Amino acid sequence: MKPEAPFFVGWQGGMTQPTRRALLTGGAGLVAGAGALGLGLGAASPHPGPGVWDQGKKVAVTGTIYPEPYVHLLTEDLGSGLRPVFLVGAGKDRIDVRPALTFTGAAVTGTLIERGEHAMMAVDGIYPDPAPGRVRAGPEKDFGEVVITGEILDAKCWFGAMRPGHGKTHKACAALCAKGGLPLAFCETGRCSDGKGALLFLNARGKAFGPEILPLVADPVMVRGRIVEVAGLRQMRAAFGDVRRL
Repeated sequence: MKPEAPFFVGWQGGMTQPTRRALLTGGAGLVAGAGALGLGLGAASPHPGPGVWDQGKKVAVTGTIYPEPYVHLLTEDLGSGLRPVFLVGAGKDRIDVRPALTFTGAAVTGTLIERGEHAMMAVDGIYPDPAPGRVRAGPEKDFGEVVITGEILDAKCWFGAMRPGHGKTHKACAALCAKGGLPLAFCETGRCSDGKGALLFLNARGKAFGPEILPLVADPVMVRGRIVEVAGLRQMRAAFGDVRRL
């Protein structure tokens, strides 16, 4: 019988210097290339924006609660004069406020979601203000008709609940938030990462849209409508028929 050939183990005899050198050089090149590619992709990605939601910091804000177009507190407690603070639940849902607490002084506790001049609060509790004083929005300012291309957003995520809160990667989340009754916003193309780039998005009567708007959320659209400012916050008001998918 012929003796069996010894079992071959590639590493047992060691590598030649040229092979070792080639593998080390190739491995180092792959690591450096992957790092450079990651840095390049990160630098090329759009900035998620300056939105902040500090869920560990509880605050109390006083003012007057208005139920339309979305439940909000009109307050002077946050600085920069009169500001509307939209009131929402901790998740993807709106809140209902007892009629006795609307149009009068109230104190609201929760966590603030802020992005530039925009503010929202995930509410823990709402109480009558022991020293009420009704805060009024003042007259509307109409800036006329415009035609703008952009994206319909859910305002909670865009204000700071998610980063980024716009674009195709956010479409499913935006649709769920919109379905839950959260406020809608509209950002002009190229300004979704801008802290001042979004408008509250309402129908032509200045009311919240119904479910018919849901299929258009987070898609590129062209809107013909009017820009109106209320309590320092600008709104885009448009009829549903004047919102076209691009």
